[in-house]
Amino acid sequence: MPNQKQPFPILYEDQDLLVISKPAGVVTNDAASVTGLTVQSWIEEYLLDLPAVDEKEWQQMIAPDFDEQFGSPIDIFLQRKGMVHRLDKNTSGALILAKHPGSLVNLLAQFRTRTVQKEYLCLTHGHFSSLEGEVNAAIGRSSRDRKKFAVVADGRPAVTRYTVEQTFSAFSDTAKQHLDRSFLSRVEKLYQGFSLVRCFPKTGRTHQIRVHMAHLNHPLVGDVTYVGKKRAKLDPVWCKRHFLHAASIELKHPRTGVKLRVEAPLDDDLKQVLQLFI
Repeated sequence: MPNQKQPFPILYEDQDLLVISKPAGVVTNDAASVTGLTVQSWIEEYLLDLPAVDEKEWQQMIAPDFDEQFGSPIDIFLQRKGMVHRLDKNTSGALILAKHPGSLVNLLAQFRTRTVQKEYLCLTHGHFSSLEGEVNAAIGRSSRDRKKFAVVADGRPAVTRYTVEQTFSAFSDTAKQHLDRSFLSRVEKLYQGFSLVRCFPKTGRTHQIRVHMAHLNHPLVGDVTYVGKKRAKLDPVWCKRHFLHAASIELKHPRTGVKLRVEAPLDDDLKQVLQLFI
């Protein structure tokens, strides 16, 4: 169970890596603008209490063609403090962390060559015309708002495969009994159903799933950045953050080369959102 010293549920751990379930509201990486606990600050302290892995062992996990143009494995580990990848602040779910330079460099290479398989669950606005598909659209900074990202011609390549798992027409009759009537009258005019979607990003661009779903005119429920002004006022009434959860991650273990798949249960706040349709 999470506690002050170990605030994140650990889904998997061995001598080389661990996978945590990052809750929404926690920033992944340290930054000058961030105060309070981050995953990066936690893992740095967590690793201090663990026995060091012998260098001869972790050196064997590094590919022979490793290029030190960005530093040695030790330099990279000291800089990243075990961070392999990141999740947005309000995205929950599986996040992998490395315990030593060998596993970090190995895992970074897997992300770079796109052999890591990630699976996300999201709730979007509207019903899809096709229950599965792929979005192949480059992403870059929005020219209208530099804090946002958008599909742009000169952006970085980005590909997301998706499958619609379930659709909902409206809130259930039971849920409506507990919602304000004026709120319901407004959403009936604005909302046009919802879709529970499983996404499989082949690339890892910032806000990729959020941008790609919005590009399809199916923005994530609760995503006030991309959902539009009217929905941005109504969504937070029943979904306090964007509905996006890193449901699983699959990779080759850096020591054994055997496939490792770790799943992260859906957070309670998102389960409660889905209860509104049952």
